[in-house]
Amino acid sequence: MKRLVIVTLSVLGVLAIAAGCKPALTPTTFEVTLSGANEVPANASTAVGSANVTVVGNRLAIDGAWDGFDIVDPGAHVHGPAAAGVNAGILFELAYDNAARTFEGTFTMNADQMAYFLAGELYINLHSAAFPGGEIRGQIEQ
Repeated sequence: MKRLVIVTLSVLGVLAIAAGCKPALTPTTFEVTLSGANEVPANASTAVGSANVTVVGNRLAIDGAWDGFDIVDPGAHVHGPAAAGVNAGILFELAYDNAARTFEGTFTMNADQMAYFLAGELYINLHSAAFPGGEIRGQIEQ
């Protein structure tokens, strides 16, 4: 009888833990809006951009578009860790196409980068000749 109680409690404990866990591979997609007003310091650019950001487990996929300027070196990136209103270093390079006005990238986040993502401390930044520090920016927040 004692063994049955222990086994039953063990099974119930595992089920309780499993019920509280989110599925690790459930995709989450949301939109990020990029603008000059989001830059630090803010700028008067009339350029606009947006990106669909999808997270599956520790994989981050970004697919975006912009209009109003050509991207120049240093290019297009995901920066972090930084809250809105704060600058940070480059974490990931985004591929971009000035003719199509699109950018994209898929990355595997390490534990620190995943923590930055969950805290809303990653942002997309697109650089131009007029604004080499970044013409438009969008905070990646769920």
